Amino acid sequence: MVSLRQVNIVLMNIYKVLPDLTNERQMRLWYQGINKQWSAEDIDWKKAMPNIKKSKLDDLAKVLTPVLTGEQSALYSVTGLIPVLGHRSEVEGQFFLTTWAVDEARHTELFTRYFHRLNREPLSIRRFPSGYLFQSRIISKDPVEWLTGVLVSETLAQIVSHEFRELDFDPVLSEICAGILDDEARHLGFNHVYMCDRFKEIYEKDGVEKAETFAAHLEKRRLYVCEGVAPILDALKDELVSIGMDREKIIYEVDNITKRRLEKSILAGRKATEGEKIKDEDMIVAVGE
Repeated sequence: MVSLRQVNIVLMNIYKVLPDLTNERQMRLWYQGINKQWSAEDIDWKKAMPNIKKSKLDDLAKVLTPVLTGEQSALYSVTGLIPVLGHRSEVEGQFFLTTWAVDEARHTELFTRYFHRLNREPLSIRRFPSGYLFQSRIISKDPVEWLTGVLVSETLAQIVSHEFRELDFDPVLSEICAGILDDEARHLGFNHVYMCDRFKEIYEKDGVEKAETFAAHLEKRRLYVCEGVAPILDALKDELVSIGMDREKIIYEVDNITKRRLEKSILAGRKATEGEKIKDEDMIVAVGE
């Protein structure tokens, strides 16, 4: 039999009778997440497919495989972190993650429907293990470790979506990618704000040495996740050339951008201990930042 004391302990780890909702930056991102929702029904799927060679459509489908698997994996990991933040009584973060989960569900639906538009299927796990192994590097029950891994996957998704929009193969794909770029920028904004808040807490409670040790740990984790990007692109080397994407450029940008973003979040946390606030424009992260 479960005792009343055990039930009370469980409930106290999940519920706050009256959440304070005082984290204004996370709440603003939550409102943005609500107000900027859209769906696959907003896409004009009846737009004609441009006259593209069959071989190039085959290559496009292969390159889109890690995009689809990434969206599905993100949906799984985001929903898994919602109860973790619940146990930490971080209700504002929970709020935002619910919109993040909806975003990933929408992206999964969009690319699933787009594969139907192409009349093709993504590569199987057997034929494309690197794409699935990459996602396994991201998973963690620690929110900051998870966000460090997600920083890589979200930045990669942002870069690839930008490339697809610029290449403009198909007006439908371009429209999908334009919407996804807005979503990814919001996710990266939350990443920045949450990491800043956590490092502010570490600097204040544990001191500079502990903060720097943890920062070094996260940098190693970032590099570990980044190492999973090259095998994905190696498996799609010919297809990337076919559709006009530069493998080396993508690898460089993922590493360079994620390094700067992580450093920026840690620095913002340290500055916050001195009373410096995050600017509103820092909450939305563009491709080149």
